[in-house]
Amino acid sequence: MSPPLRIIHAALSLRESYGGPARSIPALADALAERELDVALLTADNEIATDPLVRPRHSGVTFTTVPGVLDGSGLALWMPRFRAAITHAMAPGVPTVLHDHGLWRATNRAMAAVARAKSVPLVVSPRGMLQEWAREHRGARKRVAWALYARRDLASVRALHATSASEARTLLALGLRVPVVLVPNGVAMPERVASADHGRATRRLLFLGRLAPIKGLTTLVEAWRLARPSGWTLTLAGPDEDGYAASVRRAIADAGVAESVSLTGAVSDSDKWALISAHDAVVLPSHSESFGVAVAEGLAAGRPAITTTGTPWQSLVDARCGWWVSPDARSLADAIRALAATSGTERDAMGRAGRALVERAYSWARVAGQLTTVYEWAARGGAPPDSLVRP
Repeated sequence: MSPPLRIIHAALSLRESYGGPARSIPALADALAERELDVALLTADNEIATDPLVRPRHSGVTFTTVPGVLDGSGLALWMPRFRAAITHAMAPGVPTVLHDHGLWRATNRAMAAVARAKSVPLVVSPRGMLQEWAREHRGARKRVAWALYARRDLASVRALHATSASEARTLLALGLRVPVVLVPNGVAMPERVASADHGRATRRLLFLGRLAPIKGLTTLVEAWRLARPSGWTLTLAGPDEDGYAASVRRAIADAGVAESVSLTGAVSDSDKWALISAHDAVVLPSHSESFGVAVAEGLAAGRPAITTTGTPWQSLVDARCGWWVSPDARSLADAIRALAATSGTERDAMGRAGRALVERAYSWARVAGQLTTVYEWAARGGAPPDSLVRP
């Protein structure tokens, strides 16, 4: 019998302001430990070591925070001790796979350097950071990094991990000539789905996520102005990124919709499901997403969703649990009007269909099983995994 693998993950940050990866990376570590893999998670952010909402919960996960120089959102800028921490997490004689998450940070350089020096296979999950919109945001800095080191680092990995078919196509188009595997994010399922309160005087639509330019919130505000759904309110909940909330507030004032749109600030994971349950539907108007955890969580809570073709959620249409439209104000306004025209009974049916979709395709047990197969192939060779994407 082959000895168990050791899987060492590295994350930019696990602060809630980092968005979906701050929740999905620890959840993945827990799910892999459930399969009796030997799992370690290193993060650059040492301010969250005692926060039970974002750290791994399984006793089989070794969790280490490494001090360094961080920016205001907790992302690593300079990590002089990170290479040593990765090497220390490796066990002599134990087959090991490194799994890195994200791009453009010092942690990524450290993982690539150790993988080369130790001849250890490296899997990289870009987490949407190579999608076109994301590459162009602060694009000059990223183009320099791509030319100096990022392309070379990625060209030497054992596999690139995409969480959606659209991200897989983007990674293949880079011409790096490395394997690409397609395994979606997993989604935590709330234990109980609360029925929407159809007796409320108003209906409620929820955006839950970072207040960041990539999320398309000013476009959503303009769509809300165009749609003007009678009897509906819009809640924008999430942490502010780099002061972008000020732009959203200006858009709300300019659109004249302050009476029906509110910003509530960051919401902890402990309060997340209650917040979703207090709304009738969720919306994610992003320009670009490699997955879009907020959509999956809304569906898991039994709520229909509106999102854009910048996200990989065409299955909303196929499963009849939401709307998948172009990321422009008029298309979003049409979807908002369509949502407002539904009855409570229709929304309940859409919510049940959405939850069934998440249970079927995005359980953490399923995702951990698929990635375990990838790790086994990366470390020991053999037949390629079924998740390998053919060009």
